[in-house]
This record gives sequence, structure tokens and C-alpha cells, in this order.
Amino acid sequence: MSSQSPKIRSLWWYALSIFLGIIGGVIAWFALRAHDGRLAKNCLILGIIFNIFEISIFTSFLMFSDNLNIITEWETSSETNDFGIQFELTTP
Repeated sequence: MSSQSPKIRSLWWYALSIFLGIIGGVIAWFALRAHDGRLAKNCLILGIIFNIFEISIFTSFLMFSDNLNIITEWETSSETNDFGIQFELTTP
């Protein structure tokens, strides 16, 4: 009988979930699910939580910011058919 000691996975997998959100959590889950199910599940949950946190911060910034005006100008020129987006920050 040969008993193998379980291989300890690095906690750096959490960094993948923190920096890439749900995508990082899914990548970590696929990479770790066969070897360390608990770490894989925790990485996935952490990725979802950080993604929701980032979306809520971004949304609240846009909702409560009265000074940020996004002005879009559709420019048509003879050479290019692209458009320009201009950001204007007004202060009271």
C-alpha cells in the first residue's frame, strides 16, 4: 500500500479570481476542480463576489456623478466613416 500525501495547491489561485472576476473564477474552477474541489469552489465564489462588487461600484459612480457628461459626436468625413466620443467633465 502506498499512500500519497495530498498535494497542497497555491493560494495564488485566489489572485486570478480577484483580478479577472468571474472569468478568473471559472478558469481556476476548471483547473482545480479535480484536485482540490474546495479551493475551486472558493475561487469561483470569490470571482463572482468581486465581479458584483466592481459592477456596483461602477454603477454607483455613474448614477451619483452629476459632473460627468458623455457627449458623442457622429462625424462623417470623406476619408473615414468613424465616430468620435468626447468626454467632458464639468465642475460647478
